[in-house]
Amino acid sequence: MSYDAIEAFLRLEFELLQYLAFFGLFLTFAVLENLVPRDRAAQERLRRWPVNGALTALNIIVLGAVPVGAIAAADWAQANEIGVLNIAGLSAPVVFILGFLARGFFSWGTHFLNHKVPFLWAIHRVHHVDTRLDVSTTVRFHPLEFVVTTPLVLAGIVLCGIPPLALLIYELMDAGVTVFSHSNVRLPRWLDRFLRLFIVTPDVHRVHHSSYRPETDSNYGAVLTIWDRLLGTWRTKSPEALAAQQNGLAECQDGRSHSLWWLLFLPFMRLRSRDTSTGQAELV
Repeated sequence: MSYDAIEAFLRLEFELLQYLAFFGLFLTFAVLENLVPRDRAAQERLRRWPVNGALTALNIIVLGAVPVGAIAAADWAQANEIGVLNIAGLSAPVVFILGFLARGFFSWGTHFLNHKVPFLWAIHRVHHVDTRLDVSTTVRFHPLEFVVTTPLVLAGIVLCGIPPLALLIYELMDAGVTVFSHSNVRLPRWLDRFLRLFIVTPDVHRVHHSSYRPETDSNYGAVLTIWDRLLGTWRTKSPEALAAQQNGLAECQDGRSHSLWWLLFLPFMRLRSRDTSTGQAELV
């Protein structure tokens, strides 16, 4: 099948394939979490899943309302010969590989900024106050996060000139790998070691959800591990340490994270531990 034929097929079936990748793997790993869990502690699904599901639904609505998507931005840049890869005169395979890696870099970069820029972290921490980690955490984001980070990603796509096919394949992988990486599953060690050479595995991403801040500020990749390795943000832990790891933010190890309204207002609050305060979040 030619380059153009693959792209035409993916464009035609992209939405269906994206939903199949996300929900298919969601159901698969939701079952596997009960059979081969990394963390055997109670996952509190009855308390956590309703709010995580509500945030997922809100984010699907918000993403559907975004007027310009990644593929449309790539098409516009390609049609107008804007962006480094669109004017570099390289062969299609080379442009594809560089574009795919660039998309992974922009994902790493926006995630890095979410942790380092205070107002972005105030929004992103909604994802990190979940005290357990499983497939339901995958799209546990505040809707504002997509509003503020999407323009950064689109600008990167245009300036780099990422080809549409590279984006189509990356976004499909993102739909599946992010479910996989958030799942509470225990892989055979040999398989994890092989997969993490290329993609983010559950043991890699679990480090990122640690309550210990230096570990939270590591492993920013969503699909690829290459940028964490190259840019010094790569961190690993033994399977035993991961199984016993405390997840979520240290200052919020209580039931507040199970409230949808509290999570929606969290970006506008100063988060304080109930161990050292009255237990109430203070408005900024």
